[in-house]
Amino acid sequence: MNIPTYLEINVIKNHKEEIARLGRNALIVTGNNSSKANGSLSCLEEVLTGTGTKYAIYDHVLENPSVENIMEARNIGVSKGCDFVIGLGGGSAMDAAKAISILLFYNKESSDFLYRAPEKDYLDDEGQTICFPVVEIATTCGTGSEATGVSVLSRNDLQTKKSLPHRVYPSLALMDPTYLMYAPYKIIRNTAIDVMSHLIESYINTGATAQSKELVIKGLKLWSRGKDIILGKRQVGYVKNEHPNNVTDYIRRSQNPELAKADEVTDLKMLSDMLLASNIAGQAIAITGTSLPHALSYRLTYLKNVPHGPATGIFQPGFMSYADERTVRTLLRAMDFQTLDDLKAFLGKTCDLRNISELDYSIIVENSIKDILSEPARIKKVPYPVNREVLEDIVS
Repeated sequence: MNIPTYLEINVIKNHKEEIARLGRNALIVTGNNSSKANGSLSCLEEVLTGTGTKYAIYDHVLENPSVENIMEARNIGVSKGCDFVIGLGGGSAMDAAKAISILLFYNKESSDFLYRAPEKDYLDDEGQTICFPVVEIATTCGTGSEATGVSVLSRNDLQTKKSLPHRVYPSLALMDPTYLMYAPYKIIRNTAIDVMSHLIESYINTGATAQSKELVIKGLKLWSRGKDIILGKRQVGYVKNEHPNNVTDYIRRSQNPELAKADEVTDLKMLSDMLLASNIAGQAIAITGTSLPHALSYRLTYLKNVPHGPATGIFQPGFMSYADERTVRTLLRAMDFQTLDDLKAFLGKTCDLRNISELDYSIIVENSIKDILSEPARIKKVPYPVNREVLEDIVS
C-alpha cells in the first residue's frame, strides 16, 4: 500500500491542502494531554480553520484504547456529521482513528462489527475495509501505525488486546520531529523499544520477503542512532518550566545559547531518524505482521499496564535465540550489539515491568502461552518449531 508520507518540520501546515481535500468535517482523535502540550493540536486546529474545514475533537483516547472507547468517539463523530478522521498522537490515537473510521462509516453497526471478518462487499480492490478517510499524524517514534492498516484494541471481555480483522490504511501520514521535543523521556524510550520489536519480528518471520528484510536492516541502523536517547544518556527536548534540576541542558541554554542551538539541531536530527525508523518498521510489519513477542505481551499490558514497547521488548532475546545463527548475527550487527547478552543488558536498563511480582508474571505469561498454543495461526509466522518448552524458555 503506497501511503503518501511526509517527515518534516511544520509538516501539518506544509500539507494543509492534502488534509482539506479528504473531507469537509474532521473528527480529531487524540489523548487528553500530549497533543496539547506539544502544540500539534493547536496547529491542526489552525490549519483546519484556515482551510474552512469543520472539525470536532475527541480527546479521551486511552493509553490502550478499548472497544468502548471507540464507540464513544464514533457517537460524537456521528452527532457532528464528521466525514473523515484524524489520528493525532501515538499508536493509541492512530489505532483508534482507524477503528473509529469504520464505525463512523457503518454508523448503524454495533461494536461487534469491528471483530467480524469483513465480507467481500465491504472491501475495496486492495482488500481494505471501505470507510471514511484517515489522516495519521504521529507524535511518538513507536508504533508505525501511520504505515499500516492494523488497529489493535483492548478487549475487556477477553482481558487482552486483539487486532481487528479489518485493514484501514491511512490516506495521508505526517510526522514532525518537533513534537517529540516535548515528549517525556519514558514515552520516547517505550515507543522506541516497540520499533525494535517490530523490526526483529518482521525479520524472523515466515512472511519475510527480500523487501521486508531490506526495510528491517535499514530501520535497525537508523534505530541504533538513538540508543543514547533510549538509555537516557542524552536528554533531548523542551520543558515547560526550565530550572537547573529539570534538564541537563539548562546550563547550556542559559549560559551558552549557541551551543544550545547546535544541540537542538542535533536532537531534531536524531529524533527524525527515530521517527523514520518507526515508519520503516511499520512498512515492514505491513508486509509480514508481528509474531510471538507481541502475542506474549498483550496480557501484560492489559492486566498490569506494562507499556507496549517494554512488554514486547523483554521477549526479544529469547525469541531471537531460536533463530539461525546468521539471522541473529545480521540483526545484532544492524543494531550495533556484539552479542545477545549485550542486547539483554540494554533491555534490562530500558524495559520497566513496573515491579510485577514473580508470581503475577508467571501467571500472566502462562495464560499467554495457553492463548498461543490454542491458536495455531499465531505460530505460523515463526520460522522455527514452537512448542510449550520453547515458549517457556522465551519468557524465562
